[in-house]
Amino acid sequence: MDSNAPALQNGSGARRLRTTEERRTRILARCRVFEGLAAEVRERVLNGSALVDADRRESLCMPSDPAIFVIGSGRVRRVRRTQERELTLGYYGPGDLVGEMSLVDPEARLETVVLDYVEALRIPPRLIKMVMGEDLGFAAAMHRLMGERRLMAERRIDALLTRSVESRVAEFLIDASSRHGIPDSRGILVGVKFTHQEIASFVGSTRETVTLVLGAFKRGGLIATDHRRVVIRDVAGLRKRV
Repeated sequence: MDSNAPALQNGSGARRLRTTEERRTRILARCRVFEGLAAEVRERVLNGSALVDADRRESLCMPSDPAIFVIGSGRVRRVRRTQERELTLGYYGPGDLVGEMSLVDPEARLETVVLDYVEALRIPPRLIKMVMGEDLGFAAAMHRLMGERRLMAERRIDALLTRSVESRVAEFLIDASSRHGIPDSRGILVGVKFTHQEIASFVGSTRETVTLVLGAFKRGGLIATDHRRVVIRDVAGLRKRV
C-alpha cells in the first residue's frame, strides 16, 4: 500500500500526514547509508520516496519493478529463481537497504520475498543516483555497501564450489547466532526461525540433506532446538566444522 496520497490539512487527514512523515523519517534514520546527508538533501529523498507495507509471503521488489528499499521493520529475503530451484542470496531486516543492483542493472533478475510483515521506504533509483552525484560522502557509502555485498557474493560462490554442505550449514548457523543471537542458559538462542528449506536455499543444498546435517549437529551436542529455533550450544565446535 502506498501512503504517498495527499492528506487533508486538519482533523484525521492532518494526523495521517504527520504519521506518514514521521514513518518516512524514522525508517530512513535507521539506515546508516543515509546518516551523513545534509538536511535539505535528506528532505528531498523523503519527499521523493513512498511508504510501502507488505504482508508475509508477498514480494516487496520484483524484477519488473526496479527500486531501492529501506527496511523499517520486518524481515525479507532476496532470491534468484530458476526453473529448477530457488537460491536465497541474503536476509535483510530493519535498517538494511535492498535493491542496490538496480543502480547498475535495472533488469537484474532478483526478487525480494517478505518473511514477516514489512514496513519499508521505496526510493526511485534515479533519485539515489542524483544524490550520489551531489554528495560524495553518500556516494562513497553506497559504493562501500555495494562492495561489501560483492565480497559476500564471492565468498558464497567460493563456499558453494569448494566446501561441503556441513561446512556451509555450520557457517550459516554461526552467522545467524551473530546477527540474531540471544543469550540462553543452554548457549545462544537464534531469535529468528529458519525452516530447513530456507537454510537449504541459502547454502545451495536440499532440505533433506540439511535435515541430516542438523540432526548430526544435534547428536554431537553442537546445537539444540527450541520450537523451530536453533540453540547454539558449542560455537567453537561449529567453527571447526567450517
